[in-house]
Amino acid sequence: MARLDEDTDVWRILLFGRCGEELLLLRSPSGCRLPELRIPRGQRIAPNLNAEVKRVWNLDAVCLLPLEVANGGLAEANCKYHVMELRSPEELARVAPNFMPMSALKEESFADARDYLAVQRGMRLESVGWEANSRSPFSQFGTFARISAWVEEQLQPLGLRLDGQIRQLQATASFALIRFATNRGAVWFKAVGEPNLREFSTTRSLTTSFPQYVPELLAVKADWHAWLTEEAPGQGLFETSDSAAWCRAAEMLAELQIASLHHTPKLLATGAHDVRSQNLLDAVRPFFLAMEEIMLAQTKTTVPKLTNQEIRGLRERVTEALHELEEYGIPNALNHLDLNPCNIVVSPRGCTFLDWAQGAVGNPFFSLEYLRQQFLQVFPGRMEAERDFVNAYVNRWKPILADKYEESVLHLVPLTAAFAFAASALPWNDPKMSQRPELAAFLRSLARRMQRESAQIIASRAA
Repeated sequence: MARLDEDTDVWRILLFGRCGEELLLLRSPSGCRLPELRIPRGQRIAPNLNAEVKRVWNLDAVCLLPLEVANGGLAEANCKYHVMELRSPEELARVAPNFMPMSALKEESFADARDYLAVQRGMRLESVGWEANSRSPFSQFGTFARISAWVEEQLQPLGLRLDGQIRQLQATASFALIRFATNRGAVWFKAVGEPNLREFSTTRSLTTSFPQYVPELLAVKADWHAWLTEEAPGQGLFETSDSAAWCRAAEMLAELQIASLHHTPKLLATGAHDVRSQNLLDAVRPFFLAMEEIMLAQTKTTVPKLTNQEIRGLRERVTEALHELEEYGIPNALNHLDLNPCNIVVSPRGCTFLDWAQGAVGNPFFSLEYLRQQFLQVFPGRMEAERDFVNAYVNRWKPILADKYEESVLHLVPLTAAFAFAASALPWNDPKMSQRPELAAFLRSLARRMQRESAQIIASRAA
């Protein structure tokens, strides 16, 4: 049982019917309780909660948004809550035919006072628009129905119609990711909010400038920061263990980046991350000063802390590596700071690159390094295959870059790419870092990784 608890998360759900007029509650000797669902840890929340509701009650539900419920001085730790609603609201009566009027629910009705706070907040969903998220488009009941209606409206002129099969992958007050099956293939609806609002503009720019490398754009809804795309044909790179497919992805990545060389000002204007040399150099000192504080706060004893002296030495080596990389004159290009096999679809016609929330402009070899790290996990110990993978990328750049720099660049990129990601894609300067232990732990692990990469550069040069 202990192992099960370690591998799963428990969510208390507010499962509403009839646009918030009905709520599923469980009775116990000590009072009413919200249902608890256990889902795999580290996986997407929405599809797993939806699947559990289907398994437990045979109800088709969709997630609306996670719910923050402050402890408010209660003795126990806070719980995780998620607001959900039924796709067929009348179905709730089949599972729970005996309803208590919502107005009759009092704090003493509940076995856990936190559940009462969650219900009170959930019942205000429509009336106050979630004060902090009042500008968020999906913080109301009926969200899924509104999204579906809009998608259906966009598909009709294309001769497509929904077949009822959906897969909801993400759901917050401002972020949605849903796959809709149609009579011919499938389409994807995506909407973004902070901190990934830039993805809306970046995606629109990429579909205009490089349509052969990104999914086909079918429609846009600007007030939701949402768009609809055709599902990319082919196979996800994560689904294949064929190293040739990975080489093809590396080759096509280089082609996309070379095509982007004259588009970088426009990409930066869309809000793409700026990982050009000077911007990274400007970030070195404040980043590593923050890392001293973050490392000092480590309580875990199974991995060693980096001392302030080690962090300052690492800061110097990152600075040196960035300066050296800049001297090679590699042109700035489009980057994907979250390039992994889940974001690449391969087909006989080429490759499609997905999910540009971490689109950036800077040294193109950063993206190669992110994908190479994924390659090493899928093909451990296959040095010849790794060389083929790297060469597939580098060969596309040879007409532009001097051969004599190639080896030096490949030595420097593991360290500088790790720093570019940490300094640009992560909120390392969040003043509430003490309340985000998982982020702090991830930053510490990246610092330790940079320390290892730095040591390898020193060792290779000594050899």
